[in-house]
Order: sequence, then C-alpha cells, then structure tokens
Amino acid sequence: MKKWKALVFFDLDGTLLDAESNISTENKQAIIALKQRNVLPIIASGRSPKEIHTLTRGTMIDSYVSLNGQYNVVEKKVVSKHIFPMALVEQLIDVSASFNHSLAFYTDKEYAACYKTASMEKLYRLDNAPLPKISQDFHTKNDLYMGYLFSEDKEKDAIYQEKFANTLTFFRDSPYSLAVVLKGQSKKTGIQQVINTLQLEGIPSYAFGDGNNDLGMFEAVQTAIAMENASVNVKQQADFITKSHVDGGICWGLYHFGLLQ
Repeated sequence: MKKWKALVFFDLDGTLLDAESNISTENKQAIIALKQRNVLPIIASGRSPKEIHTLTRGTMIDSYVSLNGQYNVVEKKVVSKHIFPMALVEQLIDVSASFNHSLAFYTDKEYAACYKTASMEKLYRLDNAPLPKISQDFHTKNDLYMGYLFSEDKEKDAIYQEKFANTLTFFRDSPYSLAVVLKGQSKKTGIQQVINTLQLEGIPSYAFGDGNNDLGMFEAVQTAIAMENASVNVKQQADFITKSHVDGGICWGLYHFGLLQ
C-alpha cells in the first residue's frame, strides 16, 4: 500500500459538489493533483457507494467513508461494514409508520423506500438524486447499512432518539430527512477505521464539510475546514473557514494549507 503524505476527507453535498450536485472541473483537477502529490483524497458522505462512484467518476477517487460511516472502502477494498439487525429494522418501520413517515433503506448498491411521501420527493430533489424505488419487502431481502427517515416534523426527532437511544443514531441532515445509522457509527468512526487500516495515524489529516453530520468528521482529523455556506454551528467547530462550495472553496482551502501549489 502506498505511503501517503497526508489525508484529505471531503463531504459531498454542499462541499465538494456544486449547486447541481456535480464535481466542477476545477475540483476534479484539484483531486487528481492531490494524488500526484501523494495526498490521498477520501470521500466522507451520507451518500451510498453507488452514488459516490457515479459522482466521482474521472477523479481517481477510490477510497470513501459512505452511508455516514456504515460502509467504508480504502483503495477499492472494503475495510468495514455494519449491517442493521432485522428486528431493529422492523421496529423502526413500525414506529415511523405510526407518524406517517416513510423510510428508505440503503445497501452498498441500491436503495428503496416503503412508500412515497412529499418529504421524500423534496429531499431527493434537493440532492438532485433519483427517487428510490418503492418496495414493501426490500428490507427483508438485503443487507442494510443505513436508513433515511423522511420527516419535516422536527418536534418528532426527540421521540425517535428516545425510543432508539441504545441502538440507533439519527442525524437531521436536511429540513426533510434524518439519516439513521447504528449506535456508535458515524463519519468519525468510519474515518478512524480508514486511518487505522492505512496505518497512517501520525500523518496530517484534513476534512472539508458543511453539515451537522460532519462534526464527527471534524473530530477525527487534525484540521477541520468548514465551507462558507456551512451553518454557524459547524463554522464554530472548524479550524478554518474557506469560501463556499460554489465559489472555489475546496481549492482555496487546499492552497491555504499548502496541499496544492
């Protein structure tokens, strides 16, 4: 395995991606230049492996922390994955149905939802992503790594957190949805598993992010970089604030820290 000089973790939405959920030519060139300088670029996102592969095509990225730390890959090799127990899945479906909140479940290759709701449509429109297929038995036929709960009822968030306090973690990552992962899993733990696999605990590590689910990522690296479009809370936890994701913020931050010249 190659000896890297530094590690740089990138969130996707609101960070590496532009307003149309694409990686700009400028950012693609920056990532390629990082690898040429023996700096390893790694995606750290709530998105699925399939989405990451599609979005990063042409960038030379082959390492990622996906599904908020539930499925993690280093140089095309899976280093850790965390499967939802079926009894827990069924309990979550029952509770969400009582509030008329649909759920989508993600494997490493595809995703499907129990039924369609307006909140679901708003979320995938926001992410410029295809709607999940609708299936009543998808969860019984696949290993599931992450759930997406579609809810605009923020006052209900605490109910989920209380009912599943010992088993699940809920990250509200949009006005329309909460990502659901196993208790103890997050971008932070996924990044730690990647760094341990690479045996590169001592080298410089950086992370670019904009959302609340990036705060754990910030804790796992030496230097946390918030985008200008990040929330006030995220900016307060960062070591440096770069320009926005639509104003060259990735390259600005990389040049600032001497990762690009």
